[in-house]
Amino acid sequence: MMRSDQRHVWGVLLAGAAALSGAGCKKEQPATVDAGVAAVAVVDAGTRGVDAGTVANGGKPLRFSNVGLQRAEDGRVTVTYTLTNPGTAQAREKVCLMLLDAHELAIEVGGLGSITVKGGLEDTFEDRAYVDDLKWNQVRSLRLFTTAANDYCSDTPIKPASEPFRMLPTGAPAPADLPLPDPPPASLAEDFEVSGLQLRQAGTPEGPSLTFTVKNVSDHRASGAGCLRAYAQEGSRALEEVEVGEFDLAPKASSTQTAPVAFHRARHWEEATVLRFFVGPYGCVMSEGAGGPGHPVTLPEKAGSEEVHHDAE
Repeated sequence: MMRSDQRHVWGVLLAGAAALSGAGCKKEQPATVDAGVAAVAVVDAGTRGVDAGTVANGGKPLRFSNVGLQRAEDGRVTVTYTLTNPGTAQAREKVCLMLLDAHELAIEVGGLGSITVKGGLEDTFEDRAYVDDLKWNQVRSLRLFTTAANDYCSDTPIKPASEPFRMLPTGAPAPADLPLPDPPPASLAEDFEVSGLQLRQAGTPEGPSLTFTVKNVSDHRASGAGCLRAYAQEGSRALEEVEVGEFDLAPKASSTQTAPVAFHRARHWEEATVLRFFVGPYGCVMSEGAGGPGHPVTLPEKAGSEEVHHDAE
């Protein structure tokens, strides 16, 4: 029997990526059962007719197989997989995808959708997610797992209801004998240290740009974006604010970036007497005040002046 399900799709939090919709093709057929399942049926008999996604409920954990993974140039990641329910009770669970870095730390974890697999059967699904280049270029392995219907993929600690499946970014399976790490905690402004601020003035062929180095000084992964604010004078309300650069860093890692600065009104370059650079988990949103007074950036007096440099303390 074949039917189509509308699948839930997750996107990266930093970019606020638009959700992509995908159709899940679900097929139901008798699963291959080994000799030990007859004995398992006696244990599972009391849970027939209820959600049995966890071993605590008497169910057998679901198993992933026939997993495929493909990422397109636009960041869309297509995941196909088969889930086998070796128990006798129907399982209703959430499917989760975790991205891991070279140190087996979670970069991000999100839900692919909700699934239902009848006891003794297997179903095949296809889901889509969005992962931007900033994160994908750091991915060294991925994990597929399910959680109970009432849990969240990002719960800490994670409570997997299935046997986790580990794979490489190529889609090839990898040894899965490593424990699932916790999702990364919420990033804070104090997780980041900024240095090497350098403003390239307007009038260059590329236009205004800011170079900076940001370091994650915490003991966990942290992500965020920079925000440059221009003020007419100290203590006044900002004339302009614009996000400059983004980063997702392992503990103690750093990134040096040169990003364009595009004010909405060019005249604000002439009106501004103070520039300050902030970093935080949400860029310009909620960054002023949360990370202190920001890092001062010397503003040239006129377009075409020499490049200026300031090392933030």
